[in-house]
Amino acid sequence: MRESILILDDEASILEILSQHLNGEHYRCRTTTSPVQALELLQREAFDLLVTDLKMPELDGMEVVKRAKAADNDLAIIVVTALIEVTRAIDALRAGADDYVLKPFNLGEISLAVGKALEKRSLVKENRKYQKDLESRVHEATQDLARINEELLSTKQYLENLIHSTVDAIITTDLSGIVEFVNEGVLHMLGYSREEFVGAPLADFYVGGVDEAAYVRRILRNDHPLQNYETEFRHKNGAAIPVNISVSLVKDTESHPASLLFICKDITEQKRLERELKEMSIKDSLSGLYNQRYFYDRLEAEIERARRQAHPLSLLLFDIDQFKAYNDCHGHLEGDKVLQEAGRVVMESTREHVDLGFRYGGDEFTVLLPEADEPQAFSIAERIRTTFRSRHFDHLTLSIGLMSYREAYSMRTFIQFADAMMYDAKRRGGDQVMVYRPGTGFALDNANAP
Repeated sequence: MRESILILDDEASILEILSQHLNGEHYRCRTTTSPVQALELLQREAFDLLVTDLKMPELDGMEVVKRAKAADNDLAIIVVTALIEVTRAIDALRAGADDYVLKPFNLGEISLAVGKALEKRSLVKENRKYQKDLESRVHEATQDLARINEELLSTKQYLENLIHSTVDAIITTDLSGIVEFVNEGVLHMLGYSREEFVGAPLADFYVGGVDEAAYVRRILRNDHPLQNYETEFRHKNGAAIPVNISVSLVKDTESHPASLLFICKDITEQKRLERELKEMSIKDSLSGLYNQRYFYDRLEAEIERARRQAHPLSLLLFDIDQFKAYNDCHGHLEGDKVLQEAGRVVMESTREHVDLGFRYGGDEFTVLLPEADEPQAFSIAERIRTTFRSRHFDHLTLSIGLMSYREAYSMRTFIQFADAMMYDAKRRGGDQVMVYRPGTGFALDNANAP
C-alpha cells in the first residue's frame, strides 16, 4: 500500500510542485493551503506523513506540528522553512517533527527527507510492536512459572525450551547480581560458554562494569522494572555489543523477591541504521562532503576546543572561478561533475580523520583544519588548488581564502574574514590562496607564501 502524505503550504504553486513530484514517486498525496483544514483532515483520515510550511498567515506552523503530533504520535512530520528561520525549524524538531528542509529547496532534498522520515516511522512502530510482543511473552512465561510451581521439573524443561528458542538473550541472576541462568541467545550474542557465565557476577560482562550493575540494582530496589534501557555488553573478543534490555524483579510464590530477569535485544543493526541516517542528514549527496548545517555545528565545537586547549585552528573557504559560465556552457550535468570532483579533491588533499570538508552552498566549499597552524593550512590549501587545476575542467580554477583562528574572533568574524580573503583572491584573477594577516591591513597570496 502506498504511504499517504498530507502537504500544507499557503502557496498553491508549491503544493502543486510537491504533489506532482511525490505522486510520481508512488506516494498518495493530499494538499491544502489551510492549516485548519489540514488538522481536520488529520482527524478524519489516516496519514503517514505531514509536510508543512512553518510560516503561514492563518495558523502558525509550529502550532500545527504540536496539534498534529498530539493527535497522532506516530505521524511523521517534515517542516519547510527559510534559511533565516533555522532556529524555528529546530524548535519544531523538539516539538516532534522528524526533519526540516530549507527554502529554496530542490526536489531531491524533499525526496530524501520524506524517505528518511517514513523509514524512521516504520522502524519506531516495528520496534514498539516487537517490545510489546516480547514483554507479553515474558509476562505469560512468568505467570506460568508461578501458577504451576508444584510441577517445577516439567515446567523448568518447558520454559528452557521456550527461552532457548528465541534469538534474544535472557539472563537471570540472584539478587546480588550473580548469574544463575543464560539461554542460547546469550551464548550466541556474547561468545562465552555457559560455564563462563553461570556463577560469575553479571557486572563482569557490562562495558560499564560494577558501576552500571549498581545503577540497575538501585533502580530495581524501588520495585520499578527497567524498560528499554540501552547499554553495552562486552563480547569475548573484546567488542562492545549495544543492547536494549528490560529488567524486572521476579518474585516467588509468596511474593518475596527471588531473582532478576534480564531480556536483552542486540541492537547492533539498529545502531548502524541510526548512524547511516545521521550520516545522510549531515552529508551533501552530490559532493560527498558534509553539508552547511553540519558545518556550523562542527565549527562551533572546534572553536570551543581551540579556545579551551589553546590549539591552532584554520579555515579554508573557496569557490570555483568561472563556474557559472562553465555551467551555462556545458549544462548542469557537467557542472555537477565539477562539484563532485571538487569534493573528491578536498578528500584527497586533506588529512584523513582530522580535517573536515563541507559544501557551503552552490560552488562554495569550506574546509576545517583542526590542529593546523597557518603554514600547515597554506600547504593544504595549495594542494587543493593545484590538484583541482590538474583535473583540467576547461580553465576552471579555485579562489581560496585562508583564516587562522585567534581567540578574539567570533564564529561570524572567523567566517567573514575567510570569505573576504576568497573574494580578494577572485578579484586578483583567481587561482590563488589569500591569507589574512591581522594588524597589517593586507593579505598574503601564493607568491608570498608562509
